[in-house]
Amino acid sequence: MKFVAESNSLKLNEDVKLLTVGDSNAFNKYILSNENKTKYGVLFCIDEMDIFNITIPCKFDHYNYTFNFYTIMYNISFSPNGFLLRSDAPMPTDNSISKLKLDLDNAYLKYYSVKRGLIYIPQIKSKIQSFPISENRFFHQTDIVGATGAFYLFFPPMITFVSVLLELMREKDLKLRRVKLFNY
Repeated sequence: MKFVAESNSLKLNEDVKLLTVGDSNAFNKYILSNENKTKYGVLFCIDEMDIFNITIPCKFDHYNYTFNFYTIMYNISFSPNGFLLRSDAPMPTDNSISKLKLDLDNAYLKYYSVKRGLIYIPQIKSKIQSFPISENRFFHQTDIVGATGAFYLFFPPMITFVSVLLELMREKDLKLRRVKLFNY
């Protein structure tokens, strides 16, 4: 976590906190007591991990290798929302999750490289690009104002005209107002 804080110009124990070691229930309690204040949480799996009453094993005895598992949990209410976008606009992405994962992987590489005494410390680099999206053929060169604007410019005065006309007809029908034009 120190490497992640340093690579992102964050302060350890202020911007990035280490809550506990080996107790995933402390993370659950922290999240439930600080709702919508935490954007990301990283759970490092040591023996087994208990995430909201689901137990996940972390130790495997395959090929005499040590596996390091971690889980990134994030608050979806902080993620970008595409609800008010145009229909042909691509959905927004949150690249900060990818950045966090890349920093965590590089921290693992640095830790194990230094631990094994390697001179060269490998590093993962990535570039993010949105998925290419073809033009929407239904909205290609469509002018909404040109297509339906006349309707919206015509409709409000017509409603006013029809309501005044109906009120005038009701007044005449019920003989609510009589005007004497000539005095005989």
